[in-house]
Amino acid sequence: MNQIVRIFVLGLWGMTLHAQDAAYDLLKSDSQTHVLIDRVWCSSKINKQTPSLLDASLFRQIYSEMQRADFDQRLPDLSVWETPKAMGIAQHEIPLAVLVTDFESIPQSQLASLQKNNLGQWLAKGNSQYLQQHHFAGVAPIIGTSRTNTVTFTLPENLVFSTAKTLASLSLTFENGTAFSLQKGQKLPITFPRSGQHTVDVQLHFTDGSQSQSRFSLITEGQVYGKNNGFTVVPNVVNTLNSTLTYQGFGESAPFAGRGEYELFLDTTNGVLDKPIILVDGFDPGDSRNTAAIYNQLTYGVGQNMADDLRALGFDVIVLNFPNYVRPNSTTTVDGGVDFIQRNAFVLVELLQQINAQKVGNEQNVVIGPSMGGLISRYALRYMEMNSLHHDTRLYISFDSPHLGANVPIGFQHLFNYMAFGPLGDTSMQAIVNGMLKSPAARQMLIDHLEGHLQAGSAFEFMTATNALLPTGAPNYRDAFQNELNTMGFPTTVRNVAIANGAGNGTMTGTPDMVVMDHTFNQSSSQRAIINLRFTPAAGQTNQVSRFRGQTFILFGWVTLLESLANCRYPATTAGLDSAPGGRFDMSGLATGAPGNTLITEFMDNLEIQFFDFIPTLSALAVSNPNWYSSITTNSVTPFVNYHVPTVNENHVTLTTTNQLFAYNEIVQGQLGLNPLAIEQLQVKKPMGSQLELYAPNEVTASTLQLTDMTGKIIWTSSLPSFTGLVTVPMDLSVGAYLLTLSNESGKKTFKLMKS
Repeated sequence: MNQIVRIFVLGLWGMTLHAQDAAYDLLKSDSQTHVLIDRVWCSSKINKQTPSLLDASLFRQIYSEMQRADFDQRLPDLSVWETPKAMGIAQHEIPLAVLVTDFESIPQSQLASLQKNNLGQWLAKGNSQYLQQHHFAGVAPIIGTSRTNTVTFTLPENLVFSTAKTLASLSLTFENGTAFSLQKGQKLPITFPRSGQHTVDVQLHFTDGSQSQSRFSLITEGQVYGKNNGFTVVPNVVNTLNSTLTYQGFGESAPFAGRGEYELFLDTTNGVLDKPIILVDGFDPGDSRNTAAIYNQLTYGVGQNMADDLRALGFDVIVLNFPNYVRPNSTTTVDGGVDFIQRNAFVLVELLQQINAQKVGNEQNVVIGPSMGGLISRYALRYMEMNSLHHDTRLYISFDSPHLGANVPIGFQHLFNYMAFGPLGDTSMQAIVNGMLKSPAARQMLIDHLEGHLQAGSAFEFMTATNALLPTGAPNYRDAFQNELNTMGFPTTVRNVAIANGAGNGTMTGTPDMVVMDHTFNQSSSQRAIINLRFTPAAGQTNQVSRFRGQTFILFGWVTLLESLANCRYPATTAGLDSAPGGRFDMSGLATGAPGNTLITEFMDNLEIQFFDFIPTLSALAVSNPNWYSSITTNSVTPFVNYHVPTVNENHVTLTTTNQLFAYNEIVQGQLGLNPLAIEQLQVKKPMGSQLELYAPNEVTASTLQLTDMTGKIIWTSSLPSFTGLVTVPMDLSVGAYLLTLSNESGKKTFKLMKS
C-alpha cells in the first residue's frame, strides 16, 4: 500500500490532460523524430527534465511512454521484458536494458501555435517550428533488487532498444572506481562490498564513435544462499525449498509446486536444532522482505527482539519466506509473496516435514504466522491433519491474521485502479496494483474487492446500480477460499492462540463516511486534478467513496476532461469496514519512501486521517458477527483457546510489550509442560516497580522462586510458603528484562518481567 500511494502521487505530478488517441495524428508530418511524448500521459516528466538517476521502475515507465508515443511503433510493448526478467530471476542475474531515442514535446508556450479542426484533431496554424526536440539515452536494470551482494549483470540483445543510434558497448563504473566493459550478450559478475543501495555510472558507446552518459541504482541485500544439499538444514544461510505437493489455482492451466526459502537461526545456548519455532512470512508483493527483515518483525520496545529472547532460552527460530521464482518448465514469474495461499501452505508442509526429520529430541514445533502467514500456517497444519501427515506441532500463534478477510478501502481501490488502467495508464501503478490488489492472495482475502464492482467490459469504471454497491469479494476467488477455509476449520491437535492488533472494546478508527481527502492538486496554471475520498458509509447508507476529476483551464474557466467515481452501500447490520475496530494500516510512513518529495508531502498533509482498518478485530479472532463494530466479550465465540486483544487500535502486526509477553508465555509454558489449575491462574504484575507482586485466585502450595536475567544468570532465589491472593516481595533490580520461575511439587511456571 505504501508503494501504491507513492506511485499514485508521482503519477499525478506528471499528469497532462491530453488524450492518447487520433487527436495528434496530423502532427506526425511536423515531427522529425516521429516520437511525440504529448500523445501519452507523461508520468515520468521526461519532457521536463532528464532524470539524473534511473531505477527499474522509472526506466520501465519511460520506456512505456516512448513506446506508446512513437507514431511508427518501432519499439515492442513491455511484454518483451518478461522472458529476460524470468530468466534473470531463475539464474540469479540482473539483466540491463538500454533505450536510446530522440523525441519531441509541445511546450506550453507553443500551444497558441495549434488549433483543432472539426474532428478534434490538432494541427499547426502555419508555423511548424512549435516542437521542442529532446534526446534520451538511458541504462537500468529490469530487476531492481538483488538478494545477494554478488551480482551478475547481463546485456541481452533483445533488451537494447533504439530509434536513433546503434549501441556498440557499455562501460560500467562502480562506487569503488573500478570500471568494466559489457558487450551485448555478455555477463559481468560483480561483488559489492556492502548491502544497500548502489549507484553505477554508465558510458554508452555507439557505432558512430559518439558517447552518452547514464546512471542507475540497484539494491543488494547481502543474503548468502546455501548449496543444494538435499534435505540438510544449514544454519546462517538461506536454503531453497521446493514443495512436493502441487496446487492449481483459479485461472491456471495446470497445477505446479510452490517454492520457498528459509533461514535457520539456532539458539544461543547449545546451538542444536532441538526446539523449532517456525516464523511464516505474510502478504509481501514483490518479495520486498528477505528472511532477515521477517526476523526483525519480532522487534518490540527499544532494540528488543522476541526471537532473540527465545533463542536465549534454547529455542531455534526458522524464518520461512516466499520469494519470486520462475514457474517450472516455463518463463512465467511467480510473485511468491502474494501467490495462492494454498500453494504457499504446501511449501510450509514441506518445511515441517524436513524439520521434523532432522531435529534432535522430542520437542514439538511452534508455528507463528503474522498477517497472511497465519492463514498459510492454519491451512498447512489442518491439511496435514486431514491427510495423515504428522506436523508434530504443539502451538499455533495467529498474529493479526485475516481469518474472516481483510480490508482496503474500496475508494482507494477505485482511485488506484483508475490511475493504473484508466486513461493515465501509469505502468508503475499497474505493476503495484497487480501485486497488491489483483494478486491471487489479495483476491482471496479482501472482503470488498474492486473486481466485484467493475462495469462489464471495463477495466476501471465501477457500476452505479444500487444492487452493485454492497461489499463483494473478487469473483471466483474470495468466496471459494473462505468457504474452503471454513470447511477445513482450525488445527485440532495443537493449541490455537491469537494476537489481535485491533481493539476489543469497539473503539473505531475514524468514523463511517468521514472525508479522507478533498483536495485540488494544481499541476500547472492550466492543469489540475481534484481528488475526493471518503470512508465507507454508516449502516444502511450509501455514499460516494471516490471521485477523480482531471481539469484544464480553457478561456475563462476550468473544464473537466476526465472523471471517474465510485459509490458504496452497506447493509443495515453494520457500518462500513474502513473505520471498524481492527489492526490499522498506517499511512504516515508513506513519505519516508521519498524524502523531500513535495507532492507526497502535499498528499499526506491533506489526508484527514492517517489510518484505516486493515484487519478487523473480529477477523483476527475469527468471531463471526454481522456487525464489524461488535466488542469482544466473554460471550464471543472464537476458535482460539486463548487470545490477546488491546483496548486501542494498534498498527497491523505490531509487537508491544504486552502482546509479546502473551506470545512469550504461551511458547515457554508449553515447553515446560502442563500445570495445575492454581499455578495456571497465577498472575504477576508487569512491568514491575520496586517490588515483585504475585496474585493467585486459588491456593498455590509452597514454592521456590528463581529470577534470572536474559543470559540465564541467576540473580535471586527464595522460598515462598503457601499463599492465596496478593503477595509482595521487595526487590531492587536494574532496568531490563528478567525471567521469574515459580516451581513446586505440582509443576512450574515461567514469566517474563520488565523492570521499567
